Amino acid sequence: MIQFSEQIGFWSKFIFWYVFINGFTCIIFTMVIIVGGFYDLRYLFKSLREGSVDEKDDGRIIAEAQQQPISDAK
Repeated sequence: MIQFSEQIGFWSKFIFWYVFINGFTCIIFTMVIIVGGFYDLRYLFKSLREGSVDEKDDGRIIAEAQQQPISDAK
């Protein structure tokens, strides 16, 4: 059983419940983040497995409109 200090009165119970509620909230939040992360990883690997590879893609970005380089702009 929990023994609260009578020397600090109200603050003993307050600090206990403050730490308990925050700890419980952190545990729940951490579990939600972990479950969401596993869900996203599952989605990532599924999309990588089902995706197609474009052999023509070499990683370049070609602008549709011609733009002047910044150094030549007036």
